[in-house]
Amino acid sequence: MTKNKVRMILLIAVFLLVVSIAFTGGCTRQSSTGEPSPPGPLPPTEPVTPGYIQVYDHKLGYGFEYPEDWKVHSPEEVTPGGGIEKVEMFTKEGEGTSITIIVKSTDLKNLEEVKKLYEKIHPIKVVLKEDIIEVNGREGYEIIYKSPPMKTREVVFLANGRAYTISHSTTEDLYDASEEIFDHALNSFIIK
Repeated sequence: MTKNKVRMILLIAVFLLVVSIAFTGGCTRQSSTGEPSPPGPLPPTEPVTPGYIQVYDHKLGYGFEYPEDWKVHSPEEVTPGGGIEKVEMFTKEGEGTSITIIVKSTDLKNLEEVKKLYEKIHPIKVVLKEDIIEVNGREGYEIIYKSPPMKTREVVFLANGRAYTISHSTTEDLYDASEEIFDHALNSFIIK
């Protein structure tokens, strides 16, 4: 895949996330080798899965694991502004497949309000699945949709006056190949 195509895919993915998240701290990382990175220790969690790096943001109260061989984007590359407190984006080199976490203050009270808002802000999409799911004891609104050439899966959790969104986005032909990696990142996602 050419660099221009990868950049276009990343730009489309970031744009879709910014549009979908428009409504909706100090970070520590630990690799699967167990070596923590400053600042400070990780909260008590399960051991890091081999091949993944564990991230925990003490200020915003959430953590997850992402593949250690994926590129970590700097906040300047992906932070869209507009009151969003934090954006973390990870991409698979050479193809533009991404996992993105966006944390934003919100006044939404429940997941039904999130669902109604998604119906309004995504007018050009084909919804493949919508559901309320539970991850680590917390309910979230899940939506899987296509907006060619992209296919995206997003899960939104409401807690602490914030919307925490974890998203997986790539081209339709690459989606299935990275779904297991996204499932791992999602299933490792915790909010305190």
